[in-house]
Amino acid sequence: MSANSSESRKFGTFGGVFTPNVLTILGVIMFLRAGWVVGNAGLWQALLILCLAKVITLLTSLSLSALATNTKVSGGGAYFLISRSLGLQIGGSIGVPLYLAQAISVAFYVIGFTESLEFLVPGLDPRWVASAVLGVLFVISWVGADLAIKAQYGILAVLGLSLLSFFTGWHPVADWSANFGPAYEKGQDFWSVFAIFFPAVTGIMAGASMSGDLKDPARSIPRGTLAAVGVTWVIYAAQMVWLSLHAPREELLTNNLVMKEIARVPVLIFAGLWAATLSSGLASLVAAPRTLQALARDGVAPGWLGRGAGRQDEPRLALLVTAAIAEGCILLGDLDLIAPIITMFFLTTYGMVNLAAGLERWVSNPSYRPTFRVHWIPSLLGALGCAWVMFILNPVAFVVATLLIGGLYGLLTRRRFRTAWGDARSGFWFALARLGLLRLSASQQHVHNWRPIFLVLTGNPKERAALVRFADWFEANRGLLFLAQVVSGDWEKMLTRQATLQKAMEEFIHENRLSAVAKVVIAEDFAQGVAILLQVSGLGALQPNTVLIGWSDDAIKRRAFVETVRRVLSLRRNLVVFAEAELPDPALEPRIDVWWRGRANGSLMLTLAHLLRGNPQWRSCSIRLLRIIQDPAGLEEARAGMNHIIESSRIEAAPVVLVDQAPAFEVIGRHSERSAVCFVGMALQALEAQENPLAYYEELVNRLKGNLFITKSWQTLE
Repeated sequence: MSANSSESRKFGTFGGVFTPNVLTILGVIMFLRAGWVVGNAGLWQALLILCLAKVITLLTSLSLSALATNTKVSGGGAYFLISRSLGLQIGGSIGVPLYLAQAISVAFYVIGFTESLEFLVPGLDPRWVASAVLGVLFVISWVGADLAIKAQYGILAVLGLSLLSFFTGWHPVADWSANFGPAYEKGQDFWSVFAIFFPAVTGIMAGASMSGDLKDPARSIPRGTLAAVGVTWVIYAAQMVWLSLHAPREELLTNNLVMKEIARVPVLIFAGLWAATLSSGLASLVAAPRTLQALARDGVAPGWLGRGAGRQDEPRLALLVTAAIAEGCILLGDLDLIAPIITMFFLTTYGMVNLAAGLERWVSNPSYRPTFRVHWIPSLLGALGCAWVMFILNPVAFVVATLLIGGLYGLLTRRRFRTAWGDARSGFWFALARLGLLRLSASQQHVHNWRPIFLVLTGNPKERAALVRFADWFEANRGLLFLAQVVSGDWEKMLTRQATLQKAMEEFIHENRLSAVAKVVIAEDFAQGVAILLQVSGLGALQPNTVLIGWSDDAIKRRAFVETVRRVLSLRRNLVVFAEAELPDPALEPRIDVWWRGRANGSLMLTLAHLLRGNPQWRSCSIRLLRIIQDPAGLEEARAGMNHIIESSRIEAAPVVLVDQAPAFEVIGRHSERSAVCFVGMALQALEAQENPLAYYEELVNRLKGNLFITKSWQTLE
């Protein structure tokens, strides 16, 4: 925006918001369809239709007012407010269809004006006339919003004279009560008539689209929008009463220009109809380029479309594009097929405004402090009302519009936007996480509710790719990973490095799409760092229950490694030590071996094997549950026990009972040497008897060629 952009915001509430809103709301349907609505629904149900429609627009206006008074509003109107509340991806996916709807609406209103001329001058070429009218509107818009606003004053005056002529006509019917009740034509009912009438009350965003040209948007948008809704509500209600009083039902149903028959000066009805179509077309031609300009300045549309001209930062390049789109639609001629889509896009915008205001209020970010306060319930009711009306109006158009907006959201999500503002999404997830954590902490914790929440001691995750990969397979979108790194050394010197490593870890998680949280801590040594991580990672019941750590062959690191193992076990966390395979996958046997030595470790190992096999990469592997016994007499009993374990665990596995008196690790090495994955339990008594606990497992680590997991569980997993 230019340096003098603040000077361009010179329109007040009446000219910048109220007038364009009223002129857009009092449109073609008021002149050509209101009588038909009363003829079908009768006066009482017609008024009910009006009230239902107006309640939805009123709720949307309240939400719009709340958002507009919470932030400094720039150009872009509804798009600006949605994108600053729900994020640029959602704002852009709504803003692009909103712009297209505004641009196509220009042609829609211009063609409507042209068709109305045919009542007086039959034989006109509608395309040439419509193109000429578009040219006039284009010149007015090119000169600037100032001239457009002044032109709207004249159009508003003509519209006022037209309504005055209508309401001063006096030709009452003999029996007014005959028009009170409904008399629906064949194929019509309350909701079909509601669908025809509802577009008449839309148009409340016309003023908001001028947000970049207002003196005080936070003041003008609420006042002008709500005033327009209230005034047009009264006008439509009075029109319905006057129509029922002055025209018999047959004429209401068959004469589209029944207002002309009632008016004191009939020709003024034509003038009002023209004023309604031209004003709506001009309002759209002024609003659409400003929406496109805002989209371009946020990087959603090409940047050159965001350029402004003159002191008032007029979006002339965007205006040229808008006029070209409108002219293309005029040349196509028939807009009946796309008119429902236009309405869907506008209603989607209204729904998202309601949703944004409702979420902002419900989330209650401290920064959300609108001077116009609205509870979240009316806003969310407005959002539901918009969705309901969209479906009632045209289910097919509703689906098409939803798919288009969803596709745009998907495309924009792939782009990484850097914005200078926060939005309600983080607050929404915070509120949801807060509620979930409180409920989770209050719920009864049971072994059946166990989830894989891993603290993965990765160091530099790029150097421990296999460790991270297995952690992700174990997590299986059912738990959570804490990818952790310990930085040892002087506190002051390590602070900068900690921030750098934290950022690198977060980028790694994002790039690899992991269900993970990054944790980098500073500690005097590695073992202390692990102890700190176990005590501070997570919140409430959402804390790591299992530590995954890589095997260390480094003699210098081994002492810290052993101490780390001791601290993990002393803090009563499950421990899994990972030794990476020596051979590539094709050279290994496609099986997962679980060596059962007792329920405490065995249940954990079997559960991890089951989670691993759930991944498509491991689905072709078989699970073997193996047990060693020394006495052949116990073979049948051991097999029965293994079958019972598999049946009760509901995991597909093959039981294998081995009778062998050789040392356990020798048997394991013989039978699992080339297995792709092998789970072996950690014996705590054996560890405590060793000066170097890990030396006890070195023989096994060196013997097995596949991936080895040495596990120790503090709980039984059924």
